[in-house]
Amino acid sequence: MSDPAVVAFPFACVILAAGAGTRFGQPKAVAEVAPGVRFLDRVIESASHTGAAPVLAVVPTGVNVPAPARAVERPLSGDEQIESLRHALALLTNTPAIGALVWPVDRPFATVESALAVVDAARRTAAPIVVPTLRGRRGHPTWFARDSWRDLMVVRDGGARSVVRAYENRVVEVEVADEGILLDVNTADDLAAGLVGRRPE
Repeated sequence: MSDPAVVAFPFACVILAAGAGTRFGQPKAVAEVAPGVRFLDRVIESASHTGAAPVLAVVPTGVNVPAPARAVERPLSGDEQIESLRHALALLTNTPAIGALVWPVDRPFATVESALAVVDAARRTAAPIVVPTLRGRRGHPTWFARDSWRDLMVVRDGGARSVVRAYENRVVEVEVADEGILLDVNTADDLAAGLVGRRPE
């Protein structure tokens, strides 16, 4: 039976995982956060517990994407994440989603609880953008309401960050107790920090 809250507030999740992972040494979509558990697997599992539908994973061509996520394949490249996001948002246009939780795959330690806090704030405030924060620093995953998608599709410079700045007076911040929202895993040292729960520098 469908959750009435989810039906009343339909939203999607876009996992950005198409990057080459140059600094990490391999694409992060297939890098492992634990033996047999890829970054992508961990984020998909977390996203699946938020109530998001669909969950779209933008990945390099040929990468296996487990259910319930759907693969959105793009050639492996060093392109800006905004191009991957635009590709996914175009696919969401004809869905009932009123917004999308955008979750970069390099934030595999962000928790389900943090994502749910972001979605709850979006539901309560109807804000166009909601970001999780810790100690005054903004992290991910980030909420973008449908009304902001057009700006994401046409922004010229700075990608999604430029859109967040343009909406600054309407951005809602939600404080969470989660180091994972800040830990951008770009190197093996970053991964080690996440595994032992150290604070990001």
